[in-house]
Amino acid sequence: MQIFNKLVPSKEYSAAALGFFDGIHIGHRAVIERTVDAKKDGLTPIVFTFSKSPKGIISGKTLEMLESSEQKARHFEKTGIEKLYIADFLKVKDMSPKDFVKKILLEKLNVKQVFCGFNYHFGKGGKGTGETLVSVCKELGINAYVVPPVIIDGEIVSSTKIRSLLKDGNIKQANRFLGYDFGIKTDIIHGNHIGKGLGFPTINQPVKEGIIVPKFGVYASVVTIENKKYCGVTNVGVKPTIGEYKPLYETWMPKYSGEDIYGKTAKVELKEFIRPEIKFESLEELKQTVLKNGKQALEIIGEI
Repeated sequence: MQIFNKLVPSKEYSAAALGFFDGIHIGHRAVIERTVDAKKDGLTPIVFTFSKSPKGIISGKTLEMLESSEQKARHFEKTGIEKLYIADFLKVKDMSPKDFVKKILLEKLNVKQVFCGFNYHFGKGGKGTGETLVSVCKELGINAYVVPPVIIDGEIVSSTKIRSLLKDGNIKQANRFLGYDFGIKTDIIHGNHIGKGLGFPTINQPVKEGIIVPKFGVYASVVTIENKKYCGVTNVGVKPTIGEYKPLYETWMPKYSGEDIYGKTAKVELKEFIRPEIKFESLEELKQTVLKNGKQALEIIGEI
């Protein structure tokens, strides 16, 4: 997949998915898959998105993302997107809906088909809707489609709903809405080695700034290191017993007995919430509780 941080004119006819896509959940995937399906019409499937959240820029508030830019790019590529355009929202936010379609989609990206979600807004003041897009595109010879929402258990799948589920610790339902298991993928860093001293060495992974942190607590998880999977018990939080207050993922793998893995990349996927984060009275109490949580995680994850 090619990634462009500016509007490089396209010579190929394309089909475009429009949206910010702050985490590629199954609602977003419905839009992207329709776009990729346009390959059968001889069109190159592309995504037109922004480097920063339009909602965040307009409101002046920091919006927590469900995925990093790198994770999103990997998802786009896996679904079959061939070109990813990441634009500066400030450069297009005051364009009228018609100018946006004509000057960006038609003249720059050579779009013949365009797809958006049911709640898509664009143009100055965000006044353009999906219906506006269909109407303006029709005038300019582009076929535009508004993809209906995906509904699970009577609820519309949305980034806002998933953020709420994560903050509540409802990781199983969040994963259903996402269509994949929420977690983190980073290099393993050195911690304070207290876990190792207690008999359960852990891996530490810092949370990237701007990415949502789920409810503090302990989760059953699956850890992937160099294509091998292990059961994990992951504490997401700030280690109150130790006196550290920067959020991170700290994971113990009860069945792992391999070599030193510091500096390697680990993917940790959260599967089920076990308990809230607790400040223990002693390290011995911490040790016994972690050992108990390890057994719970093994029962939840089972054989891998």
